[in-house]
Amino acid sequence: MATDTWSDSYLSAGGLVYSTYLANQVTTYQRLADRISYALGWPIVNLELHGNQIYTNIAQSVEFFSKYAGYTEEHLVFDSDKYTRGKGLNIAELLTLTPELTATYESTIEVTTKTTTEVATTTAKNFDADSEGTFISLFEFNVGNAAVDPSEYTFTVTLNDSNAQVSKALVIAVSGDTDNSQSADVSLTQYGDVFTTSTEIFEVSSIPGLSSEQVAGSYTNAVSVGIVLGSEMTKAGSVNANRNAVSTDATTTQQLTTQKPIIGNFDDLTRQKRKVIDVYSHEEASSDSLNTLFTIEQTLAQQTYFSYAMGNYGFDLVSWYILKQWLETRGKMLSTQRYFKFDERTQHLVLVPEPKTGERFYGCVSCYVEKPIRDIIKEPWVFQYALALTKITLGRVRGKFGNAQLFGGTGLDTSILQEGLQEKKELEEMMTTGSTTGFGDGAPPMFFVG
Repeated sequence: MATDTWSDSYLSAGGLVYSTYLANQVTTYQRLADRISYALGWPIVNLELHGNQIYTNIAQSVEFFSKYAGYTEEHLVFDSDKYTRGKGLNIAELLTLTPELTATYESTIEVTTKTTTEVATTTAKNFDADSEGTFISLFEFNVGNAAVDPSEYTFTVTLNDSNAQVSKALVIAVSGDTDNSQSADVSLTQYGDVFTTSTEIFEVSSIPGLSSEQVAGSYTNAVSVGIVLGSEMTKAGSVNANRNAVSTDATTTQQLTTQKPIIGNFDDLTRQKRKVIDVYSHEEASSDSLNTLFTIEQTLAQQTYFSYAMGNYGFDLVSWYILKQWLETRGKMLSTQRYFKFDERTQHLVLVPEPKTGERFYGCVSCYVEKPIRDIIKEPWVFQYALALTKITLGRVRGKFGNAQLFGGTGLDTSILQEGLQEKKELEEMMTTGSTTGFGDGAPPMFFVG
């Protein structure tokens, strides 16, 4: 294939092919579907498939992966006041209650702005139906002498079929030292996305994005802020953009403080709280501890300390461990320790015995929580399994035509069906057996004893 057939826009700064495992550009089903289509030979080879078939195969891959490896270990705060007798406790209440899933962190950015020059505050451009995946520049300025940071941008794209998307972005541009191999450093945060299509129409982008980037073979302070149209956008349309006006007569220093969730308990693609796969531990707060006088725990600890301080007086840690096991068994036999049952379908946790009316206590629930879909679709195993399922689908579609010959005397290749079935079998064995599942990226499969 000659290089003149390649698309420059596909390899432009911020292009989707610039991707690593941790800086993965696969953020939507559509982008993963593109990878699968390219792997099967498209656009050189026609694929007898509907896009929804590939999406369904991806969904099955995500479901399979999330059951065995796509989870995180979380410790949820338990409040018995949220418990409903006869029904249990909705685990979503604990997800919302747990600080590490709802807390935010602060990020303070110090920004220096210089004497301003005139920069456009509104602009508009049209694009044709062949502009998918391309970068459209809306604002261009030299950050070395223009005070335009920080600025809030609003982009509105309207397609000819009346579909639209509105997105906002906070852009901070800091000038670089072009004589010392450093371009302008642009920090961009996109938010407030609203679109009428099944997938996003565009993403906000900038050139350069990092101080290490070169533009046209050299380091520069010339910044372009615009949008990158999605690769699935085949409609013509227009984009309107505006920027908040910034004016200053002198050099000033500003500080921006942002707050973002640390982990998050919400999956923005399923539009639901993240689900708990299983609960493996429930511990209630207690006054029985080493730091509380006149308890059996404190007495046992003192005896252990004496054994090391006074020779043969007291007993050692092995004996203490055995006594701890005895105390745990005693708690279970005398029902001083509650049992728990968890139904992953209803997401309800039931305690036995149940908390009494008016009784309130706190505790900790240890559980496995499903990862958000945006994290799961980045996994190599998910891509490989979805590709295998798509091969099976394609093989079955082509099998409908049997040994029919095409123009030129060629026939449809149906061997891809067996290829997909073999890959599917191997990938399922990789996921469900061995000590490292999912190419070694996931934790071992969980086995529960009832």
